[in-house]
Amino acid sequence: MRWTRWFPSSLAHRFALVAAALAAVALVVTTLASWWLINEQHDQALKALTANERQFRAATVGADLNALASRMTEIAASTILATGLVDSIGRETYLGPFLDSIRQINGIPVQVMFTDFQGSEIASNSGAQFSPEQLAWLRTNLETGHALARVFASPQGNELVAIEPLMYPRTTSPEGAVFYKVDLRHIKAGPDMRLVWDNGQAHRQDEPDTLVPSPKVFEPLHLRLQSQHSGTDAGMKLQVPYLHIWLISLTLFSAVVLAGMLLARLLTLDLQRLEAFARQQFGGGLRTERAPEGDSHEVASLARSINDMLDRLHEQHADLLSEREKLTALTEVLQAADRNKDNFLAMLGHELRNPLSPISAGAELLRRIPDTDPRVLRTCEMISRQVGHMTKIINDLLDVSRVTRGMVTLENTELDLAEVISGAVEQVRPLMEARQHRLTVTVAPEPLMVMADRARLIQVVSNLLANAANYTKPGGQVWIEVSASPDEAVIKVQDNGAGIAPDLMPQIFDLFTQGKRASDRREGGLGLGLALVKHLVALHGGTVAAASLGTGQGATFTVRLPRLATSHLAAATAAPVAMTTAGKLRVLVVDDNVDAAHSLAQVLTLEGHSVEVCHDGPSALALARTSSFDAFVLDIGLPGMAGTELARRLRSLPTGQDALLIALTGYGQLSDRQKSAEASFDHHLVKPADCDALQRLLNDWARAHPT
Repeated sequence: MRWTRWFPSSLAHRFALVAAALAAVALVVTTLASWWLINEQHDQALKALTANERQFRAATVGADLNALASRMTEIAASTILATGLVDSIGRETYLGPFLDSIRQINGIPVQVMFTDFQGSEIASNSGAQFSPEQLAWLRTNLETGHALARVFASPQGNELVAIEPLMYPRTTSPEGAVFYKVDLRHIKAGPDMRLVWDNGQAHRQDEPDTLVPSPKVFEPLHLRLQSQHSGTDAGMKLQVPYLHIWLISLTLFSAVVLAGMLLARLLTLDLQRLEAFARQQFGGGLRTERAPEGDSHEVASLARSINDMLDRLHEQHADLLSEREKLTALTEVLQAADRNKDNFLAMLGHELRNPLSPISAGAELLRRIPDTDPRVLRTCEMISRQVGHMTKIINDLLDVSRVTRGMVTLENTELDLAEVISGAVEQVRPLMEARQHRLTVTVAPEPLMVMADRARLIQVVSNLLANAANYTKPGGQVWIEVSASPDEAVIKVQDNGAGIAPDLMPQIFDLFTQGKRASDRREGGLGLGLALVKHLVALHGGTVAAASLGTGQGATFTVRLPRLATSHLAAATAAPVAMTTAGKLRVLVVDDNVDAAHSLAQVLTLEGHSVEVCHDGPSALALARTSSFDAFVLDIGLPGMAGTELARRLRSLPTGQDALLIALTGYGQLSDRQKSAEASFDHHLVKPADCDALQRLLNDWARAHPT
């Protein structure tokens, strides 16, 4: 017959019966608690006695440590010992015997060694042995000039090792150290006591302890004494005459626990079945089984609710599977669109740079022709400015794509911010002059050094200055200030222009975000500059923030970068590069864009070079086999034979092994530069061609290879 017939069907009634049984047990527990309170008072007295014992022992250990540290401080401060350290005769006749006399301090054996400023041994007392780990720790921390201590584990036991630097009035850095150690087993902590510390010593934090009064060198270790036997354990030893009471209490307690466990198991059997069902149901996914209803009304109602919930979950699960399939398909579409976007941006940059190249070269050609009409010169300058502006927009667009995908690698070097500010100001000076802005530059007199990529940091500052110029009316004021805190270098760009509306401030650094443009805004943009600034500053480990009092109140952008200590190396001032031709070179220009090829050839011809033009790889290779050229300027995207393959074949020719190979292409991403380097190109230039940069490369090669 089932046991449940002896119990009510209601869980509430079952719990009421159990509560009545537990109340009876409580009477017995109260009696035992009275005995416990009596013994607890006795136990507290024993704990106080143990604490006093620890206090006394801690004072004794502290006195030994003070004697040890004081003695080593006196030795380190001795000027006589300083003489012995640098004199080989003094080391033999004085330091050796002196160290041998220091073998015990307050009865504690001590091992002592004198070292030089590099941590190498000069002299030590007999038997002094230091492990490689201890010596490595000495060399790492000696240059700090501070007394330090640490506990090392060894096969013989834990060892307290300390450094006392040798500092003399004539020096600002340690000339050596007194390196010493003692075996912690020799420090008498007393019976039933143990010494613990904080640098890796495993100990129970809940055990009572007493701080050892230590000298300054040992304070970071937080040396403490702990009792190996707590007051409770001692109290149990004292309660031996009452052992029979504790045995009875333990027996009653065990009986109550066992009865409670049995009753709990019986009362919750239905719930346990539900728990097992739930674990089986959801452990490996939704199943079709139904929850068991059990014998009690409450469990039956709960089981019915669970079954209803399972029905709903099955319906929702089917809906979720359908939605997951839709999301998977959508994700694949978005990933494909993202790949197409990246490919489109790369191709867009190439296709836009190709027509810009002949325009730029043509303007440069007209500008360099002698006795050119001033109106033509002004038109050339206007074309060059607009080509530069168009190039910057293309570069920003491609830079944003690379930065957001994490494809930008910084070439960090130690830089003075004054040099960065100078380069950035030079880049935006034409824009400032065109809009008649007054630019005020304030740079700290001392060098402010940062670890950064020079080109990228100049890009950050120039973007902020260009942003200030574009959103400030003609004749406005722009300020740039460089200052420093102990840990940071701060660049602040401020203007009195259009300001930033409060609703725009949270999105000011997002892609394609722009403030409202006034009717006189002539400088265009895609809202890329500030997004680039944010990402590039973050790559340098810094932050950028914007502030404005509102529309028409101007804006301030503040960049904070980690600051380096001032470099001891004198900053080298680069001499201006002369733009005169170092020598007449034979140059072959290969580009399938006929206009770009011929306009560039004419510019190089004006510089005094002899130039040939080809429009595909095979014809260029055939010409190179019959003629000798000093330099090749090759497009990458050539028909029939790519520029990289043409470069490899030119290098295989006797006339091309030592020639200068320059890639001039619309592809400017990092992967494109790596491919050109692998194809033996010496330089990689991006269209539109910077004629001055190309001329400098030719001049440098001509000076290095005089005929």
